[in-house]
Amino acid sequence: MREIPITVQRRHDIGKGVARQIRMAGKIPGVVYGPETEPIPVSVEEREFRTAMRHASSGSILNLNMDGKETKAVLREMQRDPVTSRVLHIDFHAISMNKPIHVAIPIHFIGTPVGVKVDGGIMQATMREIEISCLPINIPEHLDVDVSELRIGDSIHVSNVSIPNATILADAQRTVVVISAPTVIKAEATAVEAEAAAAEGAEGVAAEGAEAAPAEGEAGKKEEGKAGKGEAKPLKGEAKPQKGEGKPEKEKK
Repeated sequence: MREIPITVQRRHDIGKGVARQIRMAGKIPGVVYGPETEPIPVSVEEREFRTAMRHASSGSILNLNMDGKETKAVLREMQRDPVTSRVLHIDFHAISMNKPIHVAIPIHFIGTPVGVKVDGGIMQATMREIEISCLPINIPEHLDVDVSELRIGDSIHVSNVSIPNATILADAQRTVVVISAPTVIKAEATAVEAEAAAAEGAEGVAAEGAEAAPAEGEAGKKEEGKAGKGEAKPLKGEAKPQKGEGKPEKEKK
């Protein structure tokens, strides 16, 4: 584990007003405490702390330079402003290099799963850190988990990983990463079902139209028949010729 140096200044005044003044001066208030160390109020330059944290993880060992003396510690807690995300307070936990400590180290996933690259699955990482117990000198930078051989439905649990010279404190049955089936397949199936339903609906409409067509034809024939009968019967007065019509007049001599 790489050690990261940070310079801190001891402070003698405490309280919200003092902490506010420290922040206005471009510093971050904090405290150093531990099983063999009395709580010591400190402050650290905000810019220096940000630079140091770029190269640190949650399990990194910090070399605190205070009053010309070095104290090894880990970052136990960091309070941030909920709106600006600015660091408001830091808790440094002093450690002994001869006693095990509990820390959380990041998990790095190595490779691209076959289930993602070939089968189009989705990799879901359910853990990003894992808590361990070990001597400070044995704290690893991170835990590497190879996922390159995982296919759809495969998963890795805490029981499947190990860290040399460290005890894993997380539940052995807890899932670290799983390869899930793509949701696109479900969407495609839904689309196919919708198309099938639409085709069935169209066939039903066509069948109804076919049944209705003969009925309409028969009705048309009936109407035509009625019309024909009506035409065969002449209206009164039209068929009978009037008297005198049709008889030739006698020629006068």
